[in-house]
Amino acid sequence: MTKASLLALLKANRTRRRYREQTGSVVKRSDGFYIRYYRDSDGGRTRVTQRLCDLNVVDPQKRKLLAKSHMSAINNLHHTALRSEAPAPVLTVGAFWDTIYRPWLQKNKRPSTLRGYEYVWKLYVKHELAIRPIDSYHTIDASHFLTGLTTRLNGKSLSHVRALMSSVFAHAVNTKGSNGRALIDRNPIRDVKVLANVGESKEQVAYTPEETIAIINAIQRTEAKLFFALCAVLGMRPSEAAAVKWENISDGVLKVREAAPYGILGPLKTKKSKRDLTITEPVTSLLTTYRESLANPKEGLMFQNGGGQPMNYNGFAKYHIKPFAEKVCKRWNGCYSGRHGAATTLYNQEGDVRAAYQVLGNSLEVVMKTYVKPDVEQGRKGQAKYEDALLKAMKKPVGSQG
Repeated sequence: MTKASLLALLKANRTRRRYREQTGSVVKRSDGFYIRYYRDSDGGRTRVTQRLCDLNVVDPQKRKLLAKSHMSAINNLHHTALRSEAPAPVLTVGAFWDTIYRPWLQKNKRPSTLRGYEYVWKLYVKHELAIRPIDSYHTIDASHFLTGLTTRLNGKSLSHVRALMSSVFAHAVNTKGSNGRALIDRNPIRDVKVLANVGESKEQVAYTPEETIAIINAIQRTEAKLFFALCAVLGMRPSEAAAVKWENISDGVLKVREAAPYGILGPLKTKKSKRDLTITEPVTSLLTTYRESLANPKEGLMFQNGGGQPMNYNGFAKYHIKPFAEKVCKRWNGCYSGRHGAATTLYNQEGDVRAAYQVLGNSLEVVMKTYVKPDVEQGRKGQAKYEDALLKAMKKPVGSQG
C-alpha cells in the first residue's frame, strides 16, 4: 500500500468532528475590542482573533450582542461544513447580512447601490435586526419598528429603510439552509403597514438657467466649471460626468457609455442611460479650453485623480464647486440639482416631456415623477392662455358651436 493510499484510508476512517456551538470570548486591545474563537479544518483546530468593534462601544451588554451576532455566522458556517446532524444553530439577520447578503451585493450590484445599502443598514437597520433570529422576525415587529421611525424620517428616507429590509428577507426566502430548505418561508416586510402619518419628503431643488450660469461663472477651476456644466447643461448624472472619456466625444456629440460612482468605473445605471448628447454652450467653450490646457488628449478619462483613475466626484465637488456655488446661489443643493434644473428647463421650453426624456436617460415615468418640476412662470402663462380661451367662449352666442 502506497503512502498516498494509506493517508486516504486514514482520512476516510477519521471520526467526524462533533459540532459544538461556540460563544467566543471578547478581549480588549489598544485599538478596539476583538473576539476569539476556534476554526476547524483538515489541518486541525486553530484559534482565530477578529476585530469586533471600536473602543467607544463602552456598554458591555452591547458588546455581548455584537459578539452573539458575529458568532451566529461562524457557527452556521461551521455547522454546514461539518454536515452535522445536530440541530442547526440560530441564524441571526446580522449574520445573514455579513456572510450571505452583503457578499452577494458586492458581486451583483453597482458600488453606489452597495454603498447606499450599507449606509441604511448601519444607520437604521442594524440596531433593529443584527441579533434577531432570521426565522422569528414578523410583520408586526417590522410595523412597530417602521412606525417608530416616522418621528425622525420623512417618507423617502423611510421607504429606503423598508426597501433594504424587504430585500434582505426576500433573499433569505430564496436561500437554502443547512437542512436543504429555505431559511424562511415568507418575507415579513411584504405586508407591512406604517401606522402613522409620514412627513413629506423635501422638494428637490432644480436650478434655474440664471442660477446655473451664476454658479459656472463663480467656480474658479476650468475642470470644475466643466464638470458642473455637464450635469446642469447636458443633464448628466455626476457619476456619468466622472466617467467621460475623450474618445467618446466627436463631431459635437458626447456618447454616454460608462459611470464612475464614488470613483469606481463601471456600467451605466440602466440600459436607457446609454445615449448620445449634443454638446451645447457653455459646455462647448469650456470643453475646448480644458482640452487645450491638457495638450489636446485624444483618449483617456477627462477627469482623473493622481493615479490616473476616475476621480471621486463627491470630494471634488466639496472643495472645488460647493464653496463658490454657495456664494451666488442660496439654494445650492449639489450637482444633481443641476440635472433636475436641466430637465425642468427643457420641458418648460415647449411643454414636451420627450426632450427631457431623451437627454436624461430615464424612463418616461421617472422623468415625469422626479425631474419635471412645477414652475410659477409657466403656471401663469398657462392660466393666461386658459383665461383667453374662456373670454373667447364668453363672446360667442349661446348655443353656438365651434
